[in-house]
Formats: sequence, C-alpha cells, structure tokens
Amino acid sequence: MAQKRSVPLLYLSGRPQASIYCPPMARERSNLIQPPEVGSERFRTSAAIETTLAGSLASAFDLSRWAGTSDGLEELLTRTQEAVTRSIEEEGKLRGTIRGRVLADLATFPDAPSTAGVYRVPDHLLRAARRNVLLPGHVTACDGVSASHDGLTGTVATIGICLVRYDGLLNTWRSTFLWHDYDTRAADPVGHLRGVLSKRSKRSTDELATDDAITVLLRRGLMAAAERKALLDRGTTRWRMGHGVPAPLELLTGGGSVPMVDAALPLLEELLLKETRWVFLPATMGNRALLTLANALSPGELAIFQKGKPMVEAVIDLGNYAPGYRRKVEAFATRLGEATVVGGYRATRYAPPQLFVAHAERAVEAGIVAMADGGLQPHRGYPLLLELADLGAKTGLGINVFGSVVETAYARAKASHLCAEGRVT
Repeated sequence: MAQKRSVPLLYLSGRPQASIYCPPMARERSNLIQPPEVGSERFRTSAAIETTLAGSLASAFDLSRWAGTSDGLEELLTRTQEAVTRSIEEEGKLRGTIRGRVLADLATFPDAPSTAGVYRVPDHLLRAARRNVLLPGHVTACDGVSASHDGLTGTVATIGICLVRYDGLLNTWRSTFLWHDYDTRAADPVGHLRGVLSKRSKRSTDELATDDAITVLLRRGLMAAAERKALLDRGTTRWRMGHGVPAPLELLTGGGSVPMVDAALPLLEELLLKETRWVFLPATMGNRALLTLANALSPGELAIFQKGKPMVEAVIDLGNYAPGYRRKVEAFATRLGEATVVGGYRATRYAPPQLFVAHAERAVEAGIVAMADGGLQPHRGYPLLLELADLGAKTGLGINVFGSVVETAYARAKASHLCAEGRVT
C-alpha cells in the first residue's frame, strides 16, 4: 500500500483579490497593542467630555435627568437597545465606506510588505490546514497565566504555562516567586528601616503608577519569557502559536531589569528572526484602527495590513533603559519590525475579526493556520488551540485555589491578620 503524502499548505498564488489602503496609517505609527502608560496622566478637554457624554458635564451631574427606581428596567432596556442599534448601524456605514472607497492596493503603501492585501481563502485550503497541519499535531500552542498576592509583608507571585497540540500532547509548568522590600541582615537596621518606610509610603492601589510597576512588569516579563522559551525549546513542531504580541513591552524593557533584557533579546532573536513558522494573536481591542479595518473583512477573508515596525517602535518609545541599552534594543527592534507583519482575518460569518502577527516570509500561511483553527469556534473565530493552552495553564497552576493557598499559608504562620490586608490579582 502506497504511503500517503501530506499536501503541504502552500502560499496563495497570484495577487490579492482586493486590498485596503488607509493613508493615515501610512503617515502615522500605529501600535497594535497599547502598552500600559506607566506614571502618566491623561486629561480630557471639556469638548471631549461633552462628546463622550452627549451633553454637558453639568447635565450629567443633574440627578433630575437620571432615571429613578420607579422606572424599573424598562427604561434601561429601551435606551440600551437604542444605543446598541445606533452604534451598529453607524459601524455598518463605516464598514461599507472602507470596503467601497478605501479599497485600493496596499502594495502602494510607503514601506508596505510585499504580501500586503486582502485574500479570500478557499474552503479547501482551510480544510487542508486542519487535516494536514493542525490535527496531526504540527502546531504547538503556548499560553500562560499568573496570579499574585500583594500584602504588607511581601508579594507572592505564581506563574504557569502550558504547551498543547491536537495530537494529545499537553505539558504544564509552574513556578512561585517572592518579592519583599526589606532585609533583616542589613548592617544598619535603622537606616534600612527608613528606606523601607520610604518605599512603602510611595505604594498605592494604582500599581502601574508607582515603584510597584517594576514588580508587575517583571512578573509579566517572566511569564512572557517562559512562554517563548517553551515554544522555542519544547515546541519542536513545524508551526508555533502564541498569545499576545511577539515582543511585548515587558520583555523589550526587561520589566526594569537589565539582566532580563540580556536574557530576552537572544531568546526573541532565536524564536522570531531565525524561525519563520510562527503566529501570535494579540488582544483584538489593542488597536481599534487595525480592528476597524479587520471588521471590514467578509467571512473567509484574510488581510496583511502593514509591517510590524510601527508596533515595535511604539513599545520602544514607552520603555526606560539603562545607559547603552536603548541602542541595543532599538537595533533588535529595527530588524524585528522589518521581518514581521500585522494582519487580520474573519473566520466565519458569526465570528468577530481577529488580528495576528507573523513573520513576513510566512504571513499568509500563518494567517490561514490561525483562521483554520479559529473556524473550529464559529462564534469566536479565535484559535481553539490557544484556548486549550490557556485552560491547561490555569488548571496546572491551580489559579482558582491560589487565594485559598495563600490564606492557608498565612494561617499556619499565625498571621491571618496580615493576609487580610493583601489582595490577589
């Protein structure tokens, strides 16, 4: 009996059937994921507030205009239905404008990738992707979760990651870390105490607006690094799939840690530049401009919008670096931005659009793999393999019982009163 040969997933031949052209994106840098603004304050003008509230601030404070309890839920249901219907109608008009008037050739973009355009993916290619790439286990997906307990005595953080394939492979790992701001072995206890009190006086509930941001970003950085390390070392399949952006803020800045930058850059170099068969799916609401373009796609369409350069540059601009490190990170970011592209797809008629980031050499193939997997969830369009990785990471970490584990530890140490002051995130 002759051995069956798998039909390779081939790049779509020919030029795109349609393209989307957006002049503002050609002139302005657009960040796919808006990183948290550390220590910044954003102010809205009176005109912006009135536009948001559809009225003046004074009228918003006028309780006589508010609905009373006697109105029941009828008024809430009516106004909500009207608002949602109106917004959907307006978005539909915008979508029609994009498809009817903004359609052009993305290849004419300044510095556009060679694959820029909108492609209609035939059903037989999606079936081939599932049959020959996904279901045989040629794609490894990885996702991670983390939880922490921030208390007076310190911060306990736990991180878990999961690798999963459709052929049945599932691996999970977890680790726990402790941060505290004092050292009982200090030579000058009084001076050290002053330093501890000074640090704690700066802490607030807004963790990204204080020195605690270093702890938060470091925790995220450890999780992101572990995910990518697992994909590189343990994901030996033809394709790799991850959640988020390929090079997130917490890795390019090291979460405030110089050693983290030194460790992250070689890892990202190996995974993202030397390897080409990978795809990352970010949070879709990270960039509403690109999501608006993706929303104009019809079911079964896939688009390559632009290079990853604007996305990476925006992250670099937000980072704070030790002397000499900004140039090092910028050099890597320049190569990464040229080698990657940002795209989008709509898997089914019932699914919202999804954004993805891939290597420029395999961008369309990567989008087809993600779309084929997303089609297994017709109502979401998000790759099912990543959902399984997320579920595996949460289960392996025991995230649902983390709070109880911390409470038990404090109780055994006869310090339950200190646990009550903490918070689990």
